Parts: sequence; structure tokens; C-alpha cells
Amino acid sequence: MDKIRGVTLLGVMITLLIISIIAGFSTVWFNDIIVSQRLQGAAQQVYTDLRAAQSEAIKRNNTVYVHFKKTTTDWCYGFSLNADCDCTVANSCQLDGIERTTTNDAFKGIILQQSRFAGGTEYTAFDPRNGFAQAGALKNGTVWFKSANDDQIAVILNRLGRVRFCSPTLENYSNQCPTRPSL
Repeated sequence: MDKIRGVTLLGVMITLLIISIIAGFSTVWFNDIIVSQRLQGAAQQVYTDLRAAQSEAIKRNNTVYVHFKKTTTDWCYGFSLNADCDCTVANSCQLDGIERTTTNDAFKGIILQQSRFAGGTEYTAFDPRNGFAQAGALKNGTVWFKSANDDQIAVILNRLGRVRFCSPTLENYSNQCPTRPSL
């Protein structure tokens, strides 16, 4: 007698269950990676723009200001020669007629927790002679970001204009951070 080979309904259901479990775990893992990349991307963008503002100050032989602004849900920053640059006002933060602002639109789910510079201000300025961050204190300031999964990263600007990162929660970053804002 020939044996009949086939697939049972129970076998198909077990296979589908295993695939569903694996897909569920990988979706959560993949989402965590995306959130982490957005957080690091926001910090990297601040780093890039601080360095660009520093370079523009030296190139133009003029002070360049970088202003941060946040509300409960949104944040932005911009830089220009204008000491009153306001990233929420169109064309307020420009260089050579080009808007120089960054908003949270590109970093969905990333919160600007705090931007604090010397004297408790939410701005810094770069000196045109040497690119130093102008402040009366040794450390010029820190910008803190937080993700939806409570990871944090800081962008630290010192008096000499050096920019570095630290994170108390992410690997591959120094955990030597200034005082963290509360989660």
C-alpha cells in the first residue's frame, strides 16, 4: 500500500505560529533600532550645524549665533548673524538668503529635553577670530535629546568650540555626561 504524503492542518498552524512569533520579536527589535537611529541622527545634526556655525563665523569674520527653541511638543534651532534669530519665524535664521534652521520634523519621536548654555541661555555664539564658543564659563553648553524608549544623548559644546557626545543609555558613547535633565 502506498503511503499518502501531505501536510496536516496542525502542521501548518504550528509553522504559522512560529513565523508569527519570530516576526513579532523582529518588529519590536527593528523599531528600537529606528528610534535609536533617529536619536543619534538628531544629535549628529546639532553637531554638524554647530561646526558649520563655527566655520561661518571664522569665514565671515563675524559672530554667528545659534538659537534653540522648544515647546512641549516641538523644537527647532537655527543659526545666523542675527543675535535675535528665531527658528519659529520664517526667514529669521538665514545666511546668504538661505534658511539655516532644523526642526523636529525630521526626527519623529525625538524630544529636545534641554538646551542650556552659559548664563542659562538657550543660545550660543561663535567668535570670529578663533571660533571659540563665547561664554563666561569654562563649559559653554549642552543640548539633551530623549527618545520614545527613554534613551538619552547629549551634545556638549565647550568654551574652545569643541563639540562632543555623551550618553548615559547608549553604547559606544562616553557616559561622562553633565547633569542629566529628568526623564
